[in-house]
Amino acid sequence: MAGLLDDRRWGITAALAGGLAVLAAAPAMASEPRLDALASERGIEAGALRIAEVESVVVGTATRAASEGLAGERHDLSLHGIPLRGAFESLWRSAAGDRVIAARYPVAPPQLRPEQRRLELEDARAELALLLDAGVGAGVGARVVAGVESAAGRGRLDALRGELVYRMILERPVLAWEFTLPLRMVDGQPTRERVWISAATGRVLEVNNLVDAANQSEVYEINPKHTPEPIEVTLTNIDPDPEPWAEGVVLDGRYLTGSRVRVFNCLDQEAGPYAPWYEEGECFPTQSIAADAEGNYFVPLPDVATAADNRNPTDAYAELSMYFHAERFFARMAELGVEEFPCEVSNMVANFHWLEPAPGFPELDYGPFNNAFYSGACNIEDGPTMLFGQGSAVDFAYDGDVVYHELGHGIVQQLTPEGLRGWRLREDGVLRDARAINETIADYHSLILTDRPELAEYVGFYWPEIDRAWIRNADNDRMCPRDMAGQEHNDSEPVTAALWNARRRIGGDKLDPVVLASLPLLARDASIEEFSAALLEIAAAEREAGSWTGEDVEQLERTLAGRNLLDCPRVVEDPSELDPDHFIFLRADSRVVTPFWPGPVQYRHVVAEDSDNLLISFEVSGRGNSAGQPVDNSVEPRVLVKRSGVSDDAPIRFRYELTSVGYQDEDEQDIDEITQVSGDWDEIYTPTVLSETRRQVLIRDLAPGEVVHVDFVTVADETTVIRRPFFASVPSEELDEGSPSADGDGADEGSGCACASEPDGGSPGVLALGLLLLAAVRRPRPDRRE
Repeated sequence: MAGLLDDRRWGITAALAGGLAVLAAAPAMASEPRLDALASERGIEAGALRIAEVESVVVGTATRAASEGLAGERHDLSLHGIPLRGAFESLWRSAAGDRVIAARYPVAPPQLRPEQRRLELEDARAELALLLDAGVGAGVGARVVAGVESAAGRGRLDALRGELVYRMILERPVLAWEFTLPLRMVDGQPTRERVWISAATGRVLEVNNLVDAANQSEVYEINPKHTPEPIEVTLTNIDPDPEPWAEGVVLDGRYLTGSRVRVFNCLDQEAGPYAPWYEEGECFPTQSIAADAEGNYFVPLPDVATAADNRNPTDAYAELSMYFHAERFFARMAELGVEEFPCEVSNMVANFHWLEPAPGFPELDYGPFNNAFYSGACNIEDGPTMLFGQGSAVDFAYDGDVVYHELGHGIVQQLTPEGLRGWRLREDGVLRDARAINETIADYHSLILTDRPELAEYVGFYWPEIDRAWIRNADNDRMCPRDMAGQEHNDSEPVTAALWNARRRIGGDKLDPVVLASLPLLARDASIEEFSAALLEIAAAEREAGSWTGEDVEQLERTLAGRNLLDCPRVVEDPSELDPDHFIFLRADSRVVTPFWPGPVQYRHVVAEDSDNLLISFEVSGRGNSAGQPVDNSVEPRVLVKRSGVSDDAPIRFRYELTSVGYQDEDEQDIDEITQVSGDWDEIYTPTVLSETRRQVLIRDLAPGEVVHVDFVTVADETTVIRRPFFASVPSEELDEGSPSADGDGADEGSGCACASEPDGGSPGVLALGLLLLAAVRRPRPDRRE
């Protein structure tokens, strides 16, 4: 695979500016002169752009790295002496010289130097407090601090450490104060945000949720469904003399605290010391399993065929299962050459629940949490590193797949330059690919540990709301762009399927280290095309080293191409092929975009020969949550339409520009912080309301054979979900005579409309953050396994 730079199929841009650059070029120059030259090209003064931190990374197979003296490094960069968030470079060091293999650098100098900031740290903290007082109506920024309403919560807010940094926006450095908030539950969902507030205007520039929402004893080897016979195991790495996790607390006995993990149960009543992240109304996080006189940790095993055992909110087995599977995970990672983790000791809690029943589950005497998550918090004061819920019907800590998945998010955090959490702004839409890749890698760790495509079989099988015996299955028929939705768990499925099929054919001993070694090449907003290119880049290096064959590399390439992952414009060419329960998530409006964020997928429709119209019908709702709280149906989307004509056939092309939108500082200098979105759409429609959830747009005066491209956006500051979109050209004579059905499988009564919708001026748009299990509960298309 010589020369990724010359092969645009991979979606890799050759220029270092404006995107991830994978370089197959000659060895790099010494770092300081090279960065000076690079800065000069971009109008940045010499000496301003520097390497701030060096991190070792995985490169290829462990045996090859050791035999050839090959090492990998990731460099975080600084500008004018402060961190440059979003910029990085990853390189290989070998006897032949240093080679930069991936990088992202600024494309222009910043408008303000650090000493020119307009807001000090105290001012930025005050902006957070103002957002809290402003309420939800102030937009996404106000949601940042929701749930910090108590005096204790405000005290934590006042104590937040802030750091002056540059945040790269559209590859431009913007001076900002960076805060990382403590972990909390907001509207039943875990949240731990990193927030950037402009040091010039006080505007919230970006909100990044860091949460990814999985000695001697007897355990279920994988989970109680797939491996129902318990086995006796020896627990490893238990610390005989652990550090106290609460000030002044001395625990009697040896609890499940190891050299890498510390595990907690979550009890209904205070029973001695509990972890400092506890909030009123939640269960009490406490270590409850201590070794017996022989040093063993035997606990009663649950009978998962009994509903009561699955719903026990304080059972000891959940705590034990979590420790066993975590240690199994860390041992396997060490074999693959990954011996570090973001936290020296990870704090993990099982059985999380609320003490009062939730509105959606009145039959339970507790409030369930139907999820598990990785927060990345290492300081015990900031919250657990990982949390596993006691659900309404299942216990998430029982399932080894869920534990491996959440720990897999930690590996992503460890090996990528800045996590995989950013949005990719492309001319065909705003993509959630980076988080989808994050979910893929998390699922892939379960594949490594179990060598099975079914993920979370226990949770899927025993949770009645799930209509299949797993949460996700890597043996699926998902494709890009047909099955993409802008929701990370859903959008991960084509990528996971490609890796699973490649692993079956090439072997995990070859593919597993290549998947891990690709992570240092990925920017925070990496696309699936860039992930595919990174995999092939590492695989080609393995072939050159003799660890892979040419056939292996070709097999990986064919498998990725089979899912359209090498080149995937986000335009669904034939909407009739969509899953009946197809959905898309839209990115939320905020103060840093005008007029709205584009949707993640466009839809192409050809007007029928006997028609002059396009009927677009869909359902709309908010996101809901795992605590059973009601879904908000008040959010309202807009529909963008481009009429491409009969001979012309081009989707909407979006453009993005950093602008000031009229703000001027005291020196009458515009400060560019707002992303202005423009494009070549023709009309913006406000849908007609047909029922509480159903909406419709009817466009007339079209020509038979005319091509129309459609994109959904939103003007709300809350999550918006479009469900079951339906596109049709109704015969003109039928439309003139009456009301056609607005849905293919039976619409709400009166859902037709014989008159065309009128376009409007439009305004801002929305994102929707995902639930772990949303993609799993929709009716699936029957699998077509390869």
